[in-house]
Amino acid sequence: MDEQQALAYVKAAAMAVGLPLDDARAQRAAVHMGRTAALAAQLDAFEMEVSEESAEIFCPAPFPAVARLSDRA
Repeated sequence: MDEQQALAYVKAAAMAVGLPLDDARAQRAAVHMGRTAALAAQLDAFEMEVSEESAEIFCPAPFPAVARLSDRA
């Protein structure tokens, strides 16, 4: 996707969801989208073996239970 296509996409998507977007903001969003697409292309081009796995999804541990005043008696 080139810069003009990205800009057209950003403007069309903004219009589709009713997001007011001036030309300067649309241009910045299109530039960011181009950078993101370039990073994604680099990741997509990286060869991985079937035995390799991606990182696990982070799941934070639950907070310790807090004793209520009624439980302390």
